[in-house]
Amino acid sequence: MVLIAPCGVLDSSDCMSDIAISLENVTKEYFLYRKPIHRIFEIFHPFNKKYHTPFCALADINFYLKRGESLGIIGRNGSGKSSLLQLITGIQQPTTGAVHVDGRISALLELGAGFNPEFTGRENVYLNTAILGFSQQETDDRFEEIAEFADIGDFIDRPVKTYSSGMYIRLAFATAISVKPEILIIDEALSVGDIFFQQKCMTHMQKMMEGCTIMLVSHDTHSIVNLCDRVLLLEDGHIVFNGDPVEAVSEYTKILHSEHFSGNNGHVGQDTVISPEVLVEIERLEDDFSKWINIPAKKRSGVQEATIEYLSITCNGKPVNIVQKNDVISVRILVLADQDLDEIIFGYNIKDRVGNAVFGENSLCLNDSELRLKIGYNIVHYSYRWPEVYPDKYTITIGIGKGVIPLDHIVQCWVHDIVVITAMTPGRSVHGMFNNELNSLDITPVSIVNG
Repeated sequence: MVLIAPCGVLDSSDCMSDIAISLENVTKEYFLYRKPIHRIFEIFHPFNKKYHTPFCALADINFYLKRGESLGIIGRNGSGKSSLLQLITGIQQPTTGAVHVDGRISALLELGAGFNPEFTGRENVYLNTAILGFSQQETDDRFEEIAEFADIGDFIDRPVKTYSSGMYIRLAFATAISVKPEILIIDEALSVGDIFFQQKCMTHMQKMMEGCTIMLVSHDTHSIVNLCDRVLLLEDGHIVFNGDPVEAVSEYTKILHSEHFSGNNGHVGQDTVISPEVLVEIERLEDDFSKWINIPAKKRSGVQEATIEYLSITCNGKPVNIVQKNDVISVRILVLADQDLDEIIFGYNIKDRVGNAVFGENSLCLNDSELRLKIGYNIVHYSYRWPEVYPDKYTITIGIGKGVIPLDHIVQCWVHDIVVITAMTPGRSVHGMFNNELNSLDITPVSIVNG
């Protein structure tokens, strides 16, 4: 058997026993019928008339997952993620191709699906572990660990129907991860419970990754980046990216921002050439336009009625490279608008080396909803002060939106991770992502010393 690797064919020097999951030329098609009775009509029709419409959920999927590796799977709703998991877990069979799984597999898909509401939490733990293949002795050995992780106290001996939704999910998750599988498949199960339980889940997952093969499906890009060694990006049943998690999330974000792109016309998606007359006018307004960064079309995402064509990010009048607390970051962007646009938002986002958003802001904080772009070229300038962050490398993302409601606006153009900078904190320690200085400190003795 030949295994197709992300960059080609799996090298023969790779030991087959190192492969936990492999898919070769896998395609999964479904037959969609307008009415259930049409299935019968199709079977018994004398002239083999087709009543179904074929739907291809996955097309020619090829990848492998090594033992001990953690693989993230991301993509929009309907991209094929659930179908892929069903094939790997054996719930469905591929239409064509081969799926190979080598190892004891456990899946966190529908948490608590097998719980009986009339049983107590303890009884449901024993019921579910028995379904998973545990003996009573094995469950006895693990029960205290399960109960401690769930942390629902005396409710463990009360009927599940009396539980809150949070308690229900806590016990279900604790039971599911007690299996200690060789391969663990997780579908949107790390966002359960309150923030403290989520932190506990994340810490436990990081421990499990030391000796377990992980496949994680999630819309939480921070979890994907932090937990995964490699990421598959699915779109319309195809693998469109297979590689570095940060790059995969960047591509995924571009797809999300550009999903309404097809309804726009004009220069969108093309590299724009500035006419000599316009360039002369821009250079008259800007002292050193030659050092601005040209943004190619493939780096932009969004509806793009307004596009970022060039940008300049400087600190103390020089291209930004190394920054420290209180440095002023100056951003200049050359925006090309297809038409006059009002209610425009300008903003930025700073990400750390694994893609986590550390801080950012946009022009809505200025309480100014009158920002407008004129048709043609516009030069936009804004600045912000750099906080005291953990010393490391960071990337800057620049964006334009349209709308006045913070959570309901149209993404016009985003330029992701366009500049890399290094943050320094001379003579200081940063306790977390960034420091927030104390406003005051006071000590008041209250004890009385006898004698």
